[in-house]
Amino acid sequence: MTNKQPSNSWWLSTGAAFIVALVFFMLWMGLMLQSVVEVRVAVEGDDDKVCYFADSDFQLRWIHSVEKQWWEEQYQRLDKTSTEDAALLLTTTYFEAFGAGTPSTEPLAPIQKPGYLGYQINEELPNLNWVVSRLTKGEIDYGGHRFLIHQWVPDYSEVVIMPKTYGLIDRFKKDFCHELPSDGSR
Repeated sequence: MTNKQPSNSWWLSTGAAFIVALVFFMLWMGLMLQSVVEVRVAVEGDDDKVCYFADSDFQLRWIHSVEKQWWEEQYQRLDKTSTEDAALLLTTTYFEAFGAGTPSTEPLAPIQKPGYLGYQINEELPNLNWVVSRLTKGEIDYGGHRFLIHQWVPDYSEVVIMPKTYGLIDRFKKDFCHELPSDGSR
């Protein structure tokens, strides 16, 4: 009875094939892209606070500083042929009350919410710059989640909301917004 052991060349070729397959798998995973909405806040003397969500529809809500009533804006992430062309579409606005300077020439929103007046806007924006504070109680609502951003950042912080494309590795390095503690702690 002979004891056959695989030759060294078999081990070398099997190992090389495994390494090549592993490299291709890692490259494929790194190239898998997902469209997201990124929320970024520059904090003085610290790293930017960044989180994201993958839902394409979201809503910003806040209490207006003059009228002291809720305002809401509804957005959609628009994915285009290139990531540089991605945009946010402001679809509708809703007001509990409003005063001078409020847009009123747009058509009424097709769906009206009780207690609010809504307008159809349909304006495309490359990103949003939004200043939030505890007084205005700013929040971002998406996919059944309510992210109380006014509790996550210092008062009068500028929040930049933009469409982005993340690879798998990027997604592991950043947090979903709804998984962050509301008080800003880590």
